[in-house]
Parts: sequence; C-alpha cells; structure tokens
Amino acid sequence: MTVTGIDTVAVVVADRRAAIAWYRDVLGLEVAYIGPMDAAPDGGGTPEAPGHWIELGPARPRSRVHLCDLGGGTEPGPTGITFLTSDISADHERLVAHGVRFLSEPIRQPWGEWLCCFVDPDGNEFDLKQPVDPGQWAP
Repeated sequence: MTVTGIDTVAVVVADRRAAIAWYRDVLGLEVAYIGPMDAAPDGGGTPEAPGHWIELGPARPRSRVHLCDLGGGTEPGPTGITFLTSDISADHERLVAHGVRFLSEPIRQPWGEWLCCFVDPDGNEFDLKQPVDPGQWAP
C-alpha cells in the first residue's frame, strides 16, 4: 500500500457562507461539494445553506480545500498551504483588485520559482507559487 497524494486540506473559517463566496469568487476555486445542513444522506447543501462539509477545487484526484467552520472563532496565521498558478503576476494583480491583502509581493526564489504570501478574510495565510516551468505541473 502506498500513499498517493492529498485529497482535502482543511481551512478553519468563521462563516461558511462568506468563506464559500471568497474562495469561489475571489480565488476562483470551483465549488466541488457542499454537504446538507443536517445528516440527511439524500440531500445536498447550497452556498446559501451549507452544511459542515464544503469542498472547493478541481476534480479528483487533484487536491481540494475543505472549508471547516468549527462554530467559533479562528486562530489566524500560517496554514502551510500553497496554491499553484501558471502566471503569478496576473493572479497577484487580480487578487489585489479584489481587495486581497498580500504579506509579500511575488519574488523569484533562488531555486527559480516565484512565491508570495496572501491572507484570507479570517486571517489564514497562504502562499501563491509559480513553478519554474508551469507546463510541468499542468493537469
């Protein structure tokens, strides 16, 4: 048996509805799944009435973000999560235009990749990275 990758990564948020809107409309992640408000196995949730389990991101097997509202506040800070982009300058400009606060500008790292850090509305910190050759990482 071998571990083959990461399915979801949880990000703690204070408001599920606001988080769905921000990750969908600002970051541009697609809503992949929203669970129902109750444990009913046959119904799904919506962005207006989301249950606990919310996933945004690409089709599997690629990794997704799980927005996790624990019913209280959040403890903002570094998440250790890095989002990939094929054009860091364009995405940096797009996110700034949406009011996203960056902790650093895109900087070319000594190993050749571009990297910068931004913050979501709950204070969670993320990296945005452009690989040396984005074509190598294309789906």
